[in-house]
Amino acid sequence: MSIKSQNRRSENSVKNSLFAIVGQAVALIFGFVTRKQFIAVLGEVYLGVNGVFCSVLSLLSLTELGLGSAITFALYKPLADGDDESTGRIMNLYALAYRIVAAAVTLIGLCLLPFLGWMTREVPQVGHMTLIYLLFLANSAASYLFSYRRALITASERDWRNSVNTSIFSILQNAAQLVIIIYTQNYILYLVAQLAITLISNFEISHAASKMFPYLKNVKGLPSREETSSIAKNVKAMFVNRFGGVAVTGTDNLLIASIDVVLVGLYSNYLLILQTIQVILSQVINAVTASVGNLLASDDSERRSEIYLDVTFAVAWLYGFSAIALDCLMTRFIAFAFGAGLEIPELAVHIMALNFYLNGIRQPNLMYINAAGLFRPIRFKGFVEAAINLGVSAIFLACGMGLFGVLLGTTVSHFATSLWWEPYCVDKYCLGNNSARRFALKNVVYAVVLAAAWLITRLIVDIMPLGFIGFMLAAVVVLVIPNAIFLIIYHRSEQFGFFKGILLRILSKLKLRKD
Repeated sequence: MSIKSQNRRSENSVKNSLFAIVGQAVALIFGFVTRKQFIAVLGEVYLGVNGVFCSVLSLLSLTELGLGSAITFALYKPLADGDDESTGRIMNLYALAYRIVAAAVTLIGLCLLPFLGWMTREVPQVGHMTLIYLLFLANSAASYLFSYRRALITASERDWRNSVNTSIFSILQNAAQLVIIIYTQNYILYLVAQLAITLISNFEISHAASKMFPYLKNVKGLPSREETSSIAKNVKAMFVNRFGGVAVTGTDNLLIASIDVVLVGLYSNYLLILQTIQVILSQVINAVTASVGNLLASDDSERRSEIYLDVTFAVAWLYGFSAIALDCLMTRFIAFAFGAGLEIPELAVHIMALNFYLNGIRQPNLMYINAAGLFRPIRFKGFVEAAINLGVSAIFLACGMGLFGVLLGTTVSHFATSLWWEPYCVDKYCLGNNSARRFALKNVVYAVVLAAAWLITRLIVDIMPLGFIGFMLAAVVVLVIPNAIFLIIYHRSEQFGFFKGILLRILSKLKLRKD
């Protein structure tokens, strides 16, 4: 592969990542304004209902069976080869599969209606519960309509277009819901706005993809039986693995609801912050995954291990800094943004931040697993992970550990499965060269550095006053200290030099265009 091609891929990744970060940051502001008004007007009980139904329907996303990852992987080679016919046929299969998924989500969701009273037994004061559930179900099913073409945009290294769509419609949704809450205080209309924006957003991105890839409307038929069979095998393997991630996140809220539904609402405020940061960073990772996928499809093996270590470094820095920021700032932000009395125990916050980091450092391995199609070697990990998480969390709950016990169960499941299983598979089936060992050693060193940065940052932040001014001062400390420590230690490393070179090239191009 030429240096020019390598640079293009790196720059595409950075461009996609920048769009993701900027767009989500703007959407984040609108989201928190809407959440604050939601709590002020509708209260903690509706917040708890919102959290419970989101958790129940997240479990229904298992019916997606990992189609997105498997078909995105299938697109890398025809896109790299410029084979429009094969690309179009794969997309036709994807469209058919997602229509079936939408129908399955609807059917299974309707079958859960008789159990609605059990799921919401702690909140009898909320009316129209069946209608509320059906609107959540409709939004979940609608998320699969038209949206399949997002995968083609991602696989073609133009994920910035997805970021623009997601950010704009997220802002529109929050603006519409904010107006509804302020002027009508009607939760039903709030959910109707969510459903409408989901449909419009998916239609817009589908229309954009049609313009970007005009050959799609001319290609008829499905992939060959052999290719369809290969995709089906990957889908089956991804479903088994995907089960773990969805079951862990979905059952955590249900376990917390068994303690107190209102606690689900309080926890969901923290979860909103954490998941928003996760979405931003995930879009950065997804933007890079397409470049890695095309790199692997071109059969250029020279750069695989180098890129793997480069991404490991970047992920440790990004997720490490974010985890420190979440640990130091979440409770302060909740207190002044949503109101005093809505905090959860600080020990639970520590575990949330730790789990965020542990999940984050998995991303280089997940990137290569998705890009290389290593779905079968990890297919049983999901069941093992879910079983450990549920079992350990239940034991901790029985011991009276409450919310802390549920979150600690997730920590145990990370260490027991993902943190060794995934790098082992990447090492064995994709990279070799003791990549798993180097991944582990690098992350141990990064963790030590980040732990020192967290300790110093936390000691300073804890002496800051409460309130808005205190939060802003703490935010400055969090922004400066961990990044300064990481920069001082690693500014001469090869990995830092790699990303610095990409950034300088992009800035140089922007300057030339401006001139």
